[in-house]
Amino acid sequence: METALDALRIAVCDPGESAVLGADELHDFASNCVVALPVGGEGSRLRSVTDALGIQKNALRLPNGETLIERTIRMYRDEGFREFVALVFHSKDSIVDLLGDGSRLGVRVVSSEDPGTPVGRGGAIRNALANGAIPRAKNLIVHNPDDVIARYTGSFPRDVVAAHLAGVRRGAVATAIMVDGARMPYTGMRLNKGIVEEVTAYPFVPIPAHIGVTLFSPAVYPLFDDLFDLTRRTDFEGVLFPVLARERKLYSAIIPTVTWFQVNDPKSLDKLMDVVREEAPLSIPLVTNA
Repeated sequence: METALDALRIAVCDPGESAVLGADELHDFASNCVVALPVGGEGSRLRSVTDALGIQKNALRLPNGETLIERTIRMYRDEGFREFVALVFHSKDSIVDLLGDGSRLGVRVVSSEDPGTPVGRGGAIRNALANGAIPRAKNLIVHNPDDVIARYTGSFPRDVVAAHLAGVRRGAVATAIMVDGARMPYTGMRLNKGIVEEVTAYPFVPIPAHIGVTLFSPAVYPLFDDLFDLTRRTDFEGVLFPVLARERKLYSAIIPTVTWFQVNDPKSLDKLMDVVREEAPLSIPLVTNA
């Protein structure tokens, strides 16, 4: 099975060369960029936790005192990003009241609410472009705060921006951040004419997978106008990504799988809680109230 999976890796995952970005280049990019935080979903698999608290799941508090959304803001803020937009809908007050205008966190935060009904991330971005929450002249990073980056060596924002700018130089207008595969949540088997010849528990399948972080150049915004409307719920991965891939305008950056923590159920939340407990305490707490 390992031989077959190695062949699959070679066939589907050629990450290219790593890009390097200087401090001045990162500063220039950050000063002309908005970080959008999609936090409007119901988080149905975590409702056993969030409903009792009356909050959206990205307002869940971690052992170090910050919330999921604050953790994401802090990661970008510490690398010079100052403009953020929260894409809100479900339990929006728990996010809006938590963040305010962002001044408590040393940034600027505005909120853009879905127009009456959930419209997915594709529609939410189109809506934010229409209402000015995302300026059309600025670059955009879309980061789901429940896609948590932890145990990452170096600077995640710097590395993904470096990759994006490398892609832009090759004609791309967007960069999807990925892991190079993931472990299957069940036992895998190799079959030969119906006979099981090999059994592997939780095999690592080397198919690149998008982790919920994407960088966009302003040149992509007309496609949001053309491909998305505000009457139905659509995410951009299934609509926009295929268009960009056909035109060879979608770039990629791969991060280590072990640094990605997708918080979508109580078990994955508990795992992240353990990781946060192992981290060094925050030098400057983001939360000053109980």
